[in-house]
Amino acid sequence: MRDLILNADDFGWDADTYDATVDCFEAGLLTSATIMTGRPASRAAYDYARANRGRFSFGLHFNIVDGHEPHAGRPSTLCSRDGRFRPSHRQRVRALAWMLSEADIAREFRVQLEELRDNGVHVTHVDSHGHLHKFPVVIRAIRQELQRAGLHWVRRAQNFYFAANPRQAVMNNYCQLYFTGLRHTHYYGAINHDDTQWSARLPELMRDGVTEISVHPGYAESWRRCETEPLVHARELRHALLRAGIRLRRYGES
Repeated sequence: MRDLILNADDFGWDADTYDATVDCFEAGLLTSATIMTGRPASRAAYDYARANRGRFSFGLHFNIVDGHEPHAGRPSTLCSRDGRFRPSHRQRVRALAWMLSEADIAREFRVQLEELRDNGVHVTHVDSHGHLHKFPVVIRAIRQELQRAGLHWVRRAQNFYFAANPRQAVMNNYCQLYFTGLRHTHYYGAINHDDTQWSARLPELMRDGVTEISVHPGYAESWRRCETEPLVHARELRHALLRAGIRLRRYGES
């Protein structure tokens, strides 16, 4: 049996991403989305999640990168001197070197999760902006917060690739060692930004088990359009999944 979760990251990032994500949901293939807090369209994403709890699954897109201000509102090892989160590439280096405080990570995670729940979002799963949560210092820091919040599902480190990437695979396999005891799909894959044929190749690449594929809907940027169009104009991919016997599912389904 092959099951597929199609999850939209960045829900709430801006109006363009919000509109494209809703279009993907309503076209019938997108099953899930993770919401960013503190963004221009976050409130709209909260509203949509509340209204569609019975149709789709919604989670937290935990963010500690790319110049955003921390929600916890205090000095933090997650921030540069300007008080904002570091760019993704710099934060990854610090995470890999265990130079981020687990207490700072846990505090920021707790505040962002509470923001979703305080706005009535039923949170089923967690992932992160820039995949920062996969690094050992981060996943170790949020593990207790996940347990305290009664959350069971977290995105695993990538192990599904549309194109072979041995160097990335070694890193992801190392990171996955720290996910012991956490619930996740069997496979997770991300789309390469220049891959216009990803949707045509997806069914043949999937193995038995549950696979999550993340997308980043949007119309304003070409790489987002590449990930969006097969889900908005969904007939071809829908038929391919049906022919292959692949079932769509949400997070939280047994």
